Amino acid sequence: MRTAALVFAIAALIALASPAREVFAQGKGVDTPSDTPAAQPSDRPNARPGGSSVGGRDTPSQSTPAETDTPAAAPQNEPATPAERWNSAAAAIWHVGGRVRVAIGYSGTTSSAETARSRAVSACADAGGRGCKAIGAWNAGCLYITTGHTASRAGWASGDSSEAAMKKCRGDGFTCKPPIGGCL
Repeated sequence: MRTAALVFAIAALIALASPAREVFAQGKGVDTPSDTPAAQPSDRPNARPGGSSVGGRDTPSQSTPAETDTPAAAPQNEPATPAERWNSAAAAIWHVGGRVRVAIGYSGTTSSAETARSRAVSACADAGGRGCKAIGAWNAGCLYITTGHTASRAGWASGDSSEAAMKKCRGDGFTCKPPIGGCL
C-alpha cells in the first residue's frame, strides 16, 4: 500500500514540475475545462476569444490571415431601451335636470399606465365630467374617443382610429363630435 502511495506522489510531483502543455480540442467534440487559460478572460490587448496562450504568445483559433492582421472592432454602444409609452381615455355620463350629459378625456402619451389613467380622468373632469372613469390604458397602437347625442340620450365611443370611433358612435344612432386621441 505504501508503494502505491509513493508511486502516486512521485507521479504528481513529475506532473507538477513538467512545463504546462495545452491540448487543442476545438472541433473534436471535447469540452475545454473552465479552469484552462483558454477559457479565462484575458487582460492582454492582443488576446482573442477562442485563442490560447502557449509559451507566452497568442495563438488564434482557426483564424484567417486577414483576421489576425485586423484589430478587433470596438464594441458598439447598445441603443437605449425606449421608455415605456402609455395612453388612456376616460368618460363620464350623468344627468342634469333630466338631460343626459357626457364628457370624455384623453391622456396623451405618458410614461406609465397609472399616469395615463390619471391624466385622462383629469381631462374628462376638466371637460365638465362628473364621475369620470378611465376606460383602460394601452402601451401600443392608437386610441380615439368621441361623444355623441340624440334628442333623448348621449354616449361615447372609442376605437383604434378616428374613423373607427366615429363609425361606432354613428352606429349607436348619435350625432358625433370629432374624436380626440392619438397613437403611441
